[in-house]
Amino acid sequence: MAAVASLALVVLVACGGNDAGQVETEDVTRVPIMSDASAQATEDAASGAASAPDENAAAAAMSVEVDSFDIYFEPKELTIPADTDVQFVLPNKGAAAHNFAIDALDISVDIAPGDTKEVVINAAAGEYEYYCNVPGHKEAGMIGTLIVSEDAAVAAPAGVATPPGEATPGAEATPAGEATPVSAAEPAAPAAAAESVEVVSIDIAFEPKEITIPANTDVTITLPNEGVTLHNFAIDALDISVDIAPGATGEAVINAPAGTYEYYCNVPGHKAAGMVGTLTVTEDAAAPAAAQEASPAPAPDTATTDAAPAADEAAGEAAPAAAAEPVEVVSIDIAFEPKELTIPADTDVTFSLPNEGVTLHNFAIDALDISVDIQPGATEEEVINAPAGTYEYYCNVPGHKAAGMVGTLTVE
Repeated sequence: MAAVASLALVVLVACGGNDAGQVETEDVTRVPIMSDASAQATEDAASGAASAPDENAAAAAMSVEVDSFDIYFEPKELTIPADTDVQFVLPNKGAAAHNFAIDALDISVDIAPGDTKEVVINAAAGEYEYYCNVPGHKEAGMIGTLIVSEDAAVAAPAGVATPPGEATPGAEATPAGEATPVSAAEPAAPAAAAESVEVVSIDIAFEPKEITIPANTDVTITLPNEGVTLHNFAIDALDISVDIAPGATGEAVINAPAGTYEYYCNVPGHKAAGMVGTLTVTEDAAAPAAAQEASPAPAPDTATTDAAPAADEAAGEAAPAAAAEPVEVVSIDIAFEPKELTIPADTDVTFSLPNEGVTLHNFAIDALDISVDIQPGATEEEVINAPAGTYEYYCNVPGHKAAGMVGTLTVE
């Protein structure tokens, strides 16, 4: 019996020891369970925190494009979020040198024709002016407004600034290319158009600046664009607006009552730069037709200058008298009028050089060591006495020669 009692006591002690060990084991297994939950929560928090930097990175990667044309920006107004890095892509699609400047942010970026520059802007909320600081370009309308908004959510869709990969419908609709086919409002006019007039767009002027057509008659206006930038032919009073791409030819059929109408280019800055003309509609239908055929452009003025030496040569000894007459070469934006002229050799000829544009121009003939700067609205003079030959005159303001501001002087 004593042996049995001892054995039972040993068994009870052993069982008690196992219970204590089990409690400790349960305590030990609870700790890793808590750690796993904690680790899971940490991972969730980390993934949430990781998404925020991604959003910030997207905001920092925001990009906008501001195109430079001759002589305007596209777009002229845009919105970006405040206190955020925004990359500005600045292609120069014009033929002249341009610049993107924001004085309040100490930004000034020169952009050569055909080149593209970039600048990152991070600005406080407010309104900022951007403009081209090339002389005369701001005055010609090359200016825009940058709105920096605290409301980044509104800024992205409402402005031009969008994260990469997203397209802004507004930005696509902004360019003035084919967005306003007003000529479609005149589809019924083709057959009856008995008269035809040509108005040439150059940079930045119309040729001619005055035309006359008969009243109450279909007249086809042919509109070639011989410039290097987009132009437009608009007559507000007749609801006419025709966009003309460089190298293209547009048409408009006009049938209007007698009166005087203004035609102009509605591309920003071009009207202010002098791209304006006058349409006279007269009851006298016979005179305009003949007059229009006889004078499609201001060539008569040019021909007068060129014809004087030729007439003098035909007259024999009359050339020296004509040589004393001055010659006028007008600078406009961006062209010379005329582009060709003739003067007598070895004779003093005074060149009158008015600048009727809104930007600085220059009259240069390298072979004769001539270079004359002409401020907008000013008129300079230069006396030329040259041997017989052919000389190139051009504007040496950066980009202007490339844009076609070149002429030919014949000395004979």
